[in-house]
Amino acid sequence: MNLGIDGRVAIVCGASKGMGFASAKALALHRAKVLMVARDPSALEAAAKAIAAEGGVVEAYAGDVRNPDLAQLAVDRCNALWGPVDILVNNAGGPPMGSFLEHDGKAWETAIQTNLLSVVRFCKAVAPDMKSRNWGRIISITSTVAKEPSPAMVLSATTRAGVSAFSKTLAIELAQFNISVNVICPGGVLTDRLVSLLLARANREKREYQEVLQESLASIPAKRFAEPEEIADVILFLASERGGYVNGVSLSVDGALTKAYT
Repeated sequence: MNLGIDGRVAIVCGASKGMGFASAKALALHRAKVLMVARDPSALEAAAKAIAAEGGVVEAYAGDVRNPDLAQLAVDRCNALWGPVDILVNNAGGPPMGSFLEHDGKAWETAIQTNLLSVVRFCKAVAPDMKSRNWGRIISITSTVAKEPSPAMVLSATTRAGVSAFSKTLAIELAQFNISVNVICPGGVLTDRLVSLLLARANREKREYQEVLQESLASIPAKRFAEPEEIADVILFLASERGGYVNGVSLSVDGALTKAYT
């Protein structure tokens, strides 16, 4: 299938590992030019070199998505390297576990800046050029807790649901310009983030890690976690010419974990 992204310019956030890295690699190996953004410069450089070694055109750009200037700086870097941004993948590490009464104001502010306002800023930075060129693809990676919230994941549930609401309004506004805005809601994916959450849960509940791990696996109808590449494959389609009519969707990619059918 010709995805129609050959030569397209992309920004992928959280690109040094996990789903972000898999997404950057998938886009680059389908001949998009990818600016990889992440906080850790050394991990980011290693990730970029790994993709470049396979023939991908990538550039590393270190920065924290909480920085209000980062989005425009990243767009400016893309313009200097390759031209206007065609594809944006928003992705950032999730906030810590904990119930409503456990988190102070600083934790809420950090979560909102990292997981919600960063999406707003990056979308605002890329949208004008996408409108003027009548083509754009915006995909944000969140979580199934946006659809089925858990009290122990209140920070993530709140901010992720905000991304879905924001993305829906943006999709309605920008669809006439051939711009799609979608959200991917993964369930359990084999990443460092998943391991840290399972360890935190085991510690909170004073249980063995392996017990919590097996319980989590058993809760998924598919009886397995996703690989990051499986999430990246969905993003690749949504970023493509072929996926343009899928718009304003918060899509669960979770092995049938969520019970809701929307």
